[in-house]
Amino acid sequence: MQIFSKNQRQWVAPDLAPEAAAAFRKAAKDEDIRPVAIHCSYLINLGSPVESSKKSSREALVNEIERAQALGVPYIVLHPGAHVGGGIDKGLSLIAEGVRWAFEATEGAKVLLLLETAAGAGTTLGRNFDELKELDKRIDAQDRLGFCIDTCHIFVSGMDFRTEKGYQEVMGHMEETIGSSRVLLFHLNDAMFGLGSHRDRHANIGAGLIGEAGFRRLLTDKRFQASAGVLETPLSEDQEHPYAAYERDLAKLRSLSR
Repeated sequence: MQIFSKNQRQWVAPDLAPEAAAAFRKAAKDEDIRPVAIHCSYLINLGSPVESSKKSSREALVNEIERAQALGVPYIVLHPGAHVGGGIDKGLSLIAEGVRWAFEATEGAKVLLLLETAAGAGTTLGRNFDELKELDKRIDAQDRLGFCIDTCHIFVSGMDFRTEKGYQEVMGHMEETIGSSRVLLFHLNDAMFGLGSHRDRHANIGAGLIGEAGFRRLLTDKRFQASAGVLETPLSEDQEHPYAAYERDLAKLRSLSR
């Protein structure tokens, strides 16, 4: 399961009440929901050279780690950020510095930060495995860092894994750069727009331009059998049953995995 631990479009949030955190931990254990991931606020941009934005982003990341620790959540998922004109190298350096700063401020926390693949729009970073590898190298904290692959994002950033040849090329490059053992979570989303479009619009499984074949290869890849997967696909238009579309997507994914 993936959640937000607070309003994802606001910087400041009330502290978690201890009784609320305890209730969440108990419910997750009782319902055997594992692992749980928290998606970080969309406002965080560790790659910004603007001092006020850099400061707010670093403090917000610390807060996300602290909230995950309180809730007993093992993963937090972060969009690496955008350089907003500062250049790729400078942006990567700022992101790495920001992550290291947050790790130092939360020393001892048993929470893994998962850097998510980006769709590549604008000046966003983490749009390919080479950039993620470079971030991993500069952060240099493998015991606290992993990766999340969003299927829509890698497709619209230019990685075509729909055919057997394409799948082997994409995943072979992934193995050479970040390594399959470090990929702990997948966002399983079809794509509304085409290969290399850099347009981050998700579609329901099999209803987009990735199609069933790409998901079948991923779900039957033995390297990822221990990795978790969550949906970020569109909800149903039926307001009485908004998650009916999720039920159909889950059923489709489970059928493809067999």
